[in-house]
Amino acid sequence: MHWLYDLPIPLLAALLLALSIAYALGAAALVRRLGWQLSADDNGTAAALHAFIGVMYAVALGLLVVSAQDDYSDVEQAVVSEANATGDLYRGLLGLEPATRVPLRRDLAAYLELLLRDEWPRARHGETSAATIQAVDHLADQVYSLRPATPQEALVYPQLTTQMGDMLDARRLRVFLGGQGVGEVTWTIVIVGGLITLGFAAFFRMENRRAQMILTGLMGAMYGLMLTLLVSMDHPLWGSVAVDPGPFEQLRANWLRLHGDDLAAPPAPPVTQAP
Repeated sequence: MHWLYDLPIPLLAALLLALSIAYALGAAALVRRLGWQLSADDNGTAAALHAFIGVMYAVALGLLVVSAQDDYSDVEQAVVSEANATGDLYRGLLGLEPATRVPLRRDLAAYLELLLRDEWPRARHGETSAATIQAVDHLADQVYSLRPATPQEALVYPQLTTQMGDMLDARRLRVFLGGQGVGEVTWTIVIVGGLITLGFAAFFRMENRRAQMILTGLMGAMYGLMLTLLVSMDHPLWGSVAVDPGPFEQLRANWLRLHGDDLAAPPAPPVTQAP
């Protein structure tokens, strides 16, 4: 079902609205055809029961939407934190001698380039980037295995290891939170609960068939809109509404502006993906 997250928002909304409205109208038409509509005397009792079901479902669905929005915001914050940690590490390398600083900055810039042009697009499809993982592992190995050659390097080395750890922690947080979603059990409850709520409404008796179809269709449309919102916020790094890598792009632009010549060579390693 990952293809659902790849759809543009207008197309996703149109699809979910069409399915929801079709179900609501189909249920109402089927109940009328089979003569299963409630009597006028029973409408009041059924309305109270439907209100109870509707309130329970609306509260549950609202809490899920709020939770999905919070998760989306958490991933946005994780991206900012990771970009800040990456920038701090780049600045911290200034305390090393040029012979050590320049290669490490190139490795860091190569990792950032892979993150933007390979890992991020793959993450939108729920995939991982082996090349980016290898690049960050190589960078971490270089930093942690560094042997200070001068008193100045010995002074800044503890800070570099701390900054490297902060960057790795922020990266793991971003990857973990970005891959989290509502979950299959929750999605089952959301869908089945919606079908029950809309199906229940089909049993009410209304003499005006056109009015019943319009009102039932509006209920289905509201359900479709809520599903669209939930799908678009689910899995914050997936699909067309994924969290934007803007902080990393700004970081790369600043590096190229300040030290473009130093970072230009050697070129970033080619993108490879394990089968």
